[in-house]
Amino acid sequence: MVANKDIGVGLAESPVQGDSWSGYGQAVVHLAWLRDGDQVRHLLFGMVELRPCEFPLIDSSDEQKFRDDNGMSRSCLHYRRFALSAKDAIDWYRRSMKGDVQLPVDHSDNRTGDGGVPLCGGPFTDWPAWPTLAASNKLDFAPDWVQGSRAHFLHPRTALHARALASIRCEKSRSQLEDWLHFDLVDLYHDYLGDYLGAICFVAPNPLFRSIEKSHLDSPTDGSAESVAYKLVARADQRVDGTCLEVVNEGLRGRLTPVAVEFDQDPVHLLEFTSPLNREGRTVTHPRYGLLAWNKPIPVIRSIHTHVNVVSRQKAVAVPSGGKRKPAYQYCVSEHEDGGDTVIGRIADDENIEARAIAAAHRRARKGTEDAEHWFQNAPQKAARFIRRTIGEARHRVLIADPYFAGWELLAFGHAIQRSDVELHVLTSATAVTRNATMLQQAVGTFQIYPVAPAIRVLKGGKRPLLHDRFLVVDETVWFSGNSLNSLGERASMIVRLSHPEPVAARLDGMWASATPFADWIAGGPDDA
Repeated sequence: MVANKDIGVGLAESPVQGDSWSGYGQAVVHLAWLRDGDQVRHLLFGMVELRPCEFPLIDSSDEQKFRDDNGMSRSCLHYRRFALSAKDAIDWYRRSMKGDVQLPVDHSDNRTGDGGVPLCGGPFTDWPAWPTLAASNKLDFAPDWVQGSRAHFLHPRTALHARALASIRCEKSRSQLEDWLHFDLVDLYHDYLGDYLGAICFVAPNPLFRSIEKSHLDSPTDGSAESVAYKLVARADQRVDGTCLEVVNEGLRGRLTPVAVEFDQDPVHLLEFTSPLNREGRTVTHPRYGLLAWNKPIPVIRSIHTHVNVVSRQKAVAVPSGGKRKPAYQYCVSEHEDGGDTVIGRIADDENIEARAIAAAHRRARKGTEDAEHWFQNAPQKAARFIRRTIGEARHRVLIADPYFAGWELLAFGHAIQRSDVELHVLTSATAVTRNATMLQQAVGTFQIYPVAPAIRVLKGGKRPLLHDRFLVVDETVWFSGNSLNSLGERASMIVRLSHPEPVAARLDGMWASATPFADWIAGGPDDA
């Protein structure tokens, strides 16, 4: 049912009598149907769209037809837009609700048509119970300007006829329906909102005001943490008297008491909040129309922070052969320079605990959406591309901790760093350095043009170094690998991002602090301590 989807549903007890529809001057009924070989017209989708009085009047459209087999079949898709008065459209919808579904009669249209011809549709289940309407912030079938409207839904109790289903699932027919209706009707057929195939939807946009504007005062009034002016921008010839605006302030730890105001002839009112707005939700009601608008709390944007990186040069890195299984190859890297930061709006207050907590929660949420585990099997090149991409994202530092580091990795991965000011550290063992000292010295020499040269340190412990596993640290992220980077993916292997990297990074930093610099190790000889 519609209520299960996060569409900002609120119920409005709106009577369908008297002047509750006086804010609408016209309505448009959109209908798509299929005429089968027996000349039976099957309802595919319908929408009643009420139009506020300030909108210009539009005309009915010509009937559109489509066959997906070059006219060989007797089945045919149809679509038409019917322009009616608001009263006629509401009456048509109420008759359809009872199972009397017909093509509407447009009394203003002189063209001959099929007005009054029955459509095979229904019986329906309505939601919510008529005449209650639901304020919805997500209507998949409606144009953007209709979002945030009151709505009602008639969902068919039985599935569409099998022949009709088969016809519209053909790619050409499906595409044609999407062109007419501006959404993929077949795609939404299995959506958990329910079946839109054979459904009729009723949409009543806000008839009183176009939008809500607000302005945060630079200096709140005494006793308030924040003062905000709200303005209802009324539609032409409409008044907002009696309209009630309720604003909810929701923080990371909970929701505060809503602040409400009832508008009179003045469309602008000032609301005082005891705490700065973090996530703001609004509800707008009117004694005649009921619930007009609703939205769940969303973050209040106070500033936009942009950081610019400038591509300073392109470099090509030649990696020599590492044996029969590692042929020589070349890759290209774009080097970046810091172009500076720009802040539009208020600069974040470091003393605002709520803001810092929300920012930390957002960072954790982003990390949680990243891929934390990568499996590589017989795919060393794919693994190498992943390592280079990960290292290339570094902004501050990269640490490769591998007691079996061969030196070849400096060329294969070290040059993937895109920012010249990133520190590159390699923590390895005496055994690895003894075997690869010449290669390491040559690889380090390729970084001479960098402001910060790679730093290599040798773990204490000689043939039994303190570290056994391999780790890749990129800024605050720590990756664990069972293989050295130069052999990752040759056989089935994994690299895993740690969910709690801080303790591991601290231990690796401790090992780095106590290790011997590469130059000192070369000068003093092996250290087996």
